[in-house]
Amino acid sequence: MAVIKKVLLQAVTIIAAFILHTSIFPRLSFNGIIPNVLLLVTVFSSFQQGLNTGMVTGVSCGLLCDVFYGSFLGVYGMFYLLIGFFTGSMAHFFYKDELVFPVVIIAISDLLYNFVMYVTNFLLRGRFDFQAYFQSVILPELVYTLVLAILSLPFIALLNRRARRVHIEEKEANVGNAERFVEKNT
Repeated sequence: MAVIKKVLLQAVTIIAAFILHTSIFPRLSFNGIIPNVLLLVTVFSSFQQGLNTGMVTGVSCGLLCDVFYGSFLGVYGMFYLLIGFFTGSMAHFFYKDELVFPVVIIAISDLLYNFVMYVTNFLLRGRFDFQAYFQSVILPELVYTLVLAILSLPFIALLNRRARRVHIEEKEANVGNAERFVEKNT
């Protein structure tokens, strides 16, 4: 039952992030720049919940982007999968309450994401002005995404503490049920 709750909560989180990314934040854009909310969800979930959840979240977010934005199916999915893999594999070296690491990973991931978008959408089409693209797209999106990440950190930390508390309570309840079962049958 706990696994079903976890999967449903993750699915709702991904869908809510996608709705925010496609409908709310475009109205709050600065010169057409919006924060990468799906990147935030991928990094935070892989950091807090581990490698497998991060990879599944990354693929899900990426495939949503592929279906609605992409020219080729799988490009965004692969990129977000790699972000989930990298963050999830590095997460066990850090405390879950430490929130500097996810912010650094968000910054690096956003830079890489926008560089890949530059290469695939501009450089391959003969547009070579990287400095203009960096100043008008990459840097503003990086700042906007980092501001949103920093503002959302207290909320995410609160949710993670609550999730850990529920997980511990479920484990204690299961141990108590197992002990009562053993006592009853002996």
